[in-house]
Amino acid sequence: MNVDDITEVTLTHPESAWIALSTPIFLTIAGLLVLGLILHSGLGKGLVVRITRMMTPALSYPIETALLWTPPIVSETQLLTICLSCALIVLIVLLKAMPMFLALLAAAPVTIGLIYLAQRILEARYRNRLDKALVAAVGRLGAQLRSGQGIQGALSKVVLDMPDGPLKAEWQFIIERMGVPLQSGSLATPQEVVAALAAQTPSARHASFLQHLEVALTQTFDVLCRRVDAAYAALQHSEQRASQANTELSQMRYSGLAVGGAGLFMAAYLFFTQSDRMARAYTGTLGVIVGAIVVAALVSPLIAGVLLSQADDMDY
Repeated sequence: MNVDDITEVTLTHPESAWIALSTPIFLTIAGLLVLGLILHSGLGKGLVVRITRMMTPALSYPIETALLWTPPIVSETQLLTICLSCALIVLIVLLKAMPMFLALLAAAPVTIGLIYLAQRILEARYRNRLDKALVAAVGRLGAQLRSGQGIQGALSKVVLDMPDGPLKAEWQFIIERMGVPLQSGSLATPQEVVAALAAQTPSARHASFLQHLEVALTQTFDVLCRRVDAAYAALQHSEQRASQANTELSQMRYSGLAVGGAGLFMAAYLFFTQSDRMARAYTGTLGVIVGAIVVAALVSPLIAGVLLSQADDMDY
């Protein structure tokens, strides 16, 4: 008996066989549609909160439920678009690159990785927007305090003139949560609200200012005004240092990206023009070790350039 006769698959009705063969794909598409309906319904908001809290570091101390804050890094519509887009792109690419069942098996972890990466990018964008608006807002807050406004009135005045953005949302949280009932039976003081937000904001610079403000709120009003003014001066100096750091690091950053890009371009050119020689050169135990060293040497300037582009004045 011929072994090929046993392993050969015979289709009795080849004209309709695509229906049976496409069943896993149809089930995957149905799952994506169900996921879209879930995200579009009332569960979407809770899922956004859950994902955001999973991405943020664990709190250093327990916070009252009334003072919990979820940064509006991603909206329900954005999350729905990101999830469905990542899933569809991953499915299309994997189905082109590997057999269907392997593609469907690998689609879930790859999609989760892409969603995680998109969340991190949106978080960095949120943090940058907040940091850019912080200096001017602290200056206006100090001016309102010097005019005789209390902390709540000064924050309300400043927030009223702010454009919509991360900083406005976080300071609006402070205003709204002052005086709310806590589980202990007391009312939330400004110090408690500011401390809770400092522990939950994704911006290290904003958290540093809020910790400074928390201490200032326990002191007399004139000391509060002076400390807010001191914080404004420190933030201005921090912006100057950030500008100097970016200037000093820019040449190194662009050099790293240029060198790494040129190396990768030459490697790609050699691969497409002399792929047989490259395959022979990097096969075997020694070839794999040398290949890993070459890849690390080519990629390291790019990695250094990306890391330098992320450095700010606090890291510097």
